[in-house]
Amino acid sequence: MGKSDFFSLSKKLRSVEKDLTKGLIKWKIKREGLPSPDEETLERGSEQIVNETHKIMKRGGKRIFEELKLAKREFLKAYRDEGEKKGGKDHT
Repeated sequence: MGKSDFFSLSKKLRSVEKDLTKGLIKWKIKREGLPSPDEETLERGSEQIVNETHKIMKRGGKRIFEELKLAKREFLKAYRDEGEKKGGKDHT
């Protein structure tokens, strides 16, 4: 893998991280019943979170991994609860 390929892949991964983060922010805001922020605010916020996550990972990746696992559990619980409220199937 050449140097330019590495940087291209790195940029793509960074973009995916930002998109995932934006999605999580939108989900959390909706879950809290707060008004949706504009796209520019979401973009800046997701960029800051991704940058901070990278800093944390450099200092001690285990803690952030535990936080991500907790966020996943919360997301799945909310998803299941939402399905039950709508009278749908349990999403397991």
